Amino acid sequence: MATIETDIDVEALKKSGKRGRELVTFAFKELNYDGEKLLHTAIYAGAPHVNHIYAASMLGYSAATLRNWSSQSNGPIQPKRINGTPYWRMRDIRNLLDL
Repeated sequence: MATIETDIDVEALKKSGKRGRELVTFAFKELNYDGEKLLHTAIYAGAPHVNHIYAASMLGYSAATLRNWSSQSNGPIQPKRINGTPYWRMRDIRNLLDL
């Protein structure tokens, strides 16, 4: 795995008092993180998986593309279903992006 350099606001993340997926949601909604910053936040938070909206942002695709990958099983990564809801593994996202 490569070393990650980013300009995420670690202090703001710590002050939120949130962890895991809740921290990723906070970064997306409150700090307006997307793409690379959101990816680095999820790694920092230790989130094992994210929803299709966050995964699409991290990968640079539309959410519809990831929904198509999920329903047609034809994308480079596939989601894990938890209670019927597809979640995208951070491990798969990192491997796809070579991180």
